[in-house]
Amino acid sequence: MVAIAADDDRQYSSVQIGDHARYTRVAMWLHWAIAAFILYNLISGLLIWDVAKDFFKTHRAFYGFGITTHLSAGMTVLALSVVRIVWRLAHEPPAYSAGMKPVERHASHIVHFLLYTAMVVMPLLGWAILSAHPPAGSPGSKVAKLPMAASPMARPAGGAGGAPGGPGGPPARMGPPGIWWIVPLPMITPITNIGFEPGGVKPQHELHEQFAEWHKIGGYLMIVLLLAHIAGALKHQIIDKEPQFQRMGAGRRRPLV
Repeated sequence: MVAIAADDDRQYSSVQIGDHARYTRVAMWLHWAIAAFILYNLISGLLIWDVAKDFFKTHRAFYGFGITTHLSAGMTVLALSVVRIVWRLAHEPPAYSAGMKPVERHASHIVHFLLYTAMVVMPLLGWAILSAHPPAGSPGSKVAKLPMAASPMARPAGGAGGAPGGPGGPPARMGPPGIWWIVPLPMITPITNIGFEPGGVKPQHELHEQFAEWHKIGGYLMIVLLLAHIAGALKHQIIDKEPQFQRMGAGRRRPLV
């Protein structure tokens, strides 16, 4: 494996920090970008659907902004996680320090595997929640009660005969504004089509609630996993005196030996 030269700081697969290796720059950027988006989603999720849910219920503009950015961050995490997994398979990560106990190595493997799993499953669950609404204009959407009548990421579409959704106007047509208001997000068709007919609205609503419950539980499990991940890094950095943070680009590099 090629190493980075000390004089020109060129990128290769790893940089030696004392007896420890440093992750590639691509791995570092992916790590911190995913971490930032996950942190945002954990905070926004707690605010929108728990701590400040009454505020967001009465202030639809904030709710729309919050859920759009929440979804966008989640789908970004999904995309970056796929890239990170591919990068991880193609580039061997730095070896653990020789002083790390076998039980710590096993625990690290388990936590990392669960984190990778959550980074893929959680966005997919969020996507499934948004998809679990009757298709716009379908017979099911006409009998479904709000908020199940349309996706919560709805935005009105104009029409003749009055304001959409208002007196004398056509029903409000709802469609996702897109990921970061740029990339259209299609619904997951098999899930959406469950509510196409009136008879499928109730089963679809039950599925929606199951997805939402799994998503909520997954959010709390993600918090536990992140705390375990951070606690392990702090333990190695502070107690074991190992350059754990420097391996992922945080802090000052130690000189090459």
